[in-house]
Amino acid sequence: MEDIALQHEAVHHSYLQKLSQGEFSDMKKALAYFASQYECYSAWFPKYLHAVIEKLSSPSHKAHLLENLEEEKGHLPENDLKAIRAMGIDDEWVLGIPHPTLFHQFKNAISSGQTFEMNKAVENWRNSFLAYLENCSEAEAVGAIGLGTESVVKHIYRPIIESISMHTELTIRDYVFFPLHTEVDDEHGKVLLAIANDLASQSKENAQLVRKGMETALDLRAEFWTKLELETNAL
Repeated sequence: MEDIALQHEAVHHSYLQKLSQGEFSDMKKALAYFASQYECYSAWFPKYLHAVIEKLSSPSHKAHLLENLEEEKGHLPENDLKAIRAMGIDDEWVLGIPHPTLFHQFKNAISSGQTFEMNKAVENWRNSFLAYLENCSEAEAVGAIGLGTESVVKHIYRPIIESISMHTELTIRDYVFFPLHTEVDDEHGKVLLAIANDLASQSKENAQLVRKGMETALDLRAEFWTKLELETNAL
């Protein structure tokens, strides 16, 4: 299922390709618009985690996601700190700083005073995703937040990092949210993959539900990319 997720349109969308290859007419404006919209989804990530945690029946599974939630608040274990130091990230840039705050820092750095209202596409995405997590089964929720989100995010953020580094003067501290998540979320993805394996091994129905959750999360993200690409073309 992980291989299926990595082949999904949400991971290889033309919008991401256009960002990485600099194909929008005004790349700084395109990135500023991306930041203004994606923040509306990203800021709700703790809500998504809470919704999944409430679904989990295993205390050990809950404990793993509670650790994830603590890291979203800026509390990083030493092994994560070692990994990000190797990437040129100083502890003080991230320790004790909630991840939504780090993204807001990026948005402010890239916006250069430009402001954009939250569009309908991101509002639908975050509302639909949260509602799905709150109302689906345990296996679906793990598939959605794990295989459909955490396991693929490093592949999604890489073209965004490429675009920022090539088309802006921002420093890594300005956009530390992204390299931090390519490292930390990779570990989260591995933990959630193990949880998904535990659930899927219990029954064929559970395996199907894990995949359903994965595909639902990826489909919602791909739909958002499609709409964001159209809106960015019209800027």
